[in-house]
Amino acid sequence: MIRKIILITAFCVLANANLNQSIQNLLGNSDYNTHKNLINHLFNNENNFYSNGKLDYARISSELENNGLLKLNLGSTQNIDVTFNINGNTKKSIKNLTDILKALGHQYFITKEEIVVDNTFRWTIKMKTAAAISPLRLSKELQAINCNILDIKREGTYKWSYSIDMSSATIYKAEDLIGNSRLTLKKPLKPYMVKVQNSSKIYIDSNAGNTWYPSIVFYDNDFNVIEIIEKDSLHKSLRLDVPNNTKYIKIDDLYSLANLKRGINITKE
Repeated sequence: MIRKIILITAFCVLANANLNQSIQNLLGNSDYNTHKNLINHLFNNENNFYSNGKLDYARISSELENNGLLKLNLGSTQNIDVTFNINGNTKKSIKNLTDILKALGHQYFITKEEIVVDNTFRWTIKMKTAAAISPLRLSKELQAINCNILDIKREGTYKWSYSIDMSSATIYKAEDLIGNSRLTLKKPLKPYMVKVQNSSKIYIDSNAGNTWYPSIVFYDNDFNVIEIIEKDSLHKSLRLDVPNNTKYIKIDDLYSLANLKRGINITKE
């Protein structure tokens, strides 16, 4: 019994140390030390900030933001460096992070470095922004595609790093044709991305008033291209064989998405 109590106490001390370190990494040493008493009060029940034995950065950053402790505004538009250390498929990871960043309002960034270090893909970008990425919003978007932030470090006012487990990632905002036999999709702002599985054929029917030049790409689970189909003639509808091992289908127009402005219907056959 004594041994069990000692082990539980040791785990709680370690968990608290990990939580405190994560908060310090998020805030930076100066702000962490300034608000240490408040932080200790807010995070007194450390179990609230873990999920499945791992730090839950959505909950941690939410608590910090709600109490005015996590300062992200830069005062004016600045260039900042952000490094993502990623465990997962490179192609899917870059696509997902690019789409998520744009969804969060970060449109202007360029790649500074892409490198693999100790089996971890490192992607560094230079971003032009008036505010750093919100850890809360990023965490929520990543959780929606089965990804988790493992660590966040503020390495100065203009430098951040994220470690992310993307090994089980799905494609961000892909429409679900696995659990549905038919999809009705509205006017696209970008090419449709559809998730499929064990489908041999699909039928695409554009709505009244649409005719389009089909551009279809089939991908496997690792986002490798399996097949590309392009039609340089106007179509109202299209029936397609789905190649083996297809997991995602991108549906686009060869020339302009305006040709799909009234939306489409997709049916599994």
